[in-house]
Amino acid sequence: VIVAWDPQARAPEGWVEQNHRKDKPQWRTQPNYAILVDTRDRMTPQLTYVPQENIDIISNVKIMHPGIENYFEGFDGAQYIPRPWLKAVFPHD
Repeated sequence: VIVAWDPQARAPEGWVEQNHRKDKPQWRTQPNYAILVDTRDRMTPQLTYVPQENIDIISNVKIMHPGIENYFEGFDGAQYIPRPWLKAVFPHD
């Protein structure tokens, strides 16, 4: 589940060098997303940051993650309902 995004990568340079592939320089200039990873896919709860071309949109799926309630008030069966503070940061999403 996407919890934040940047119009281009805003991670520290060392992190970008370690996590973005060298043959994909466009990853730095495209939108990058902070994502809560479903703990059914990775046992350790993770928040990851990925470029747009690595995003697959999946609708109507509830994920398992212990931090989900920090960002969302609930799930309506189709999408997550953002908490007021998150809606204020991303009012058009």
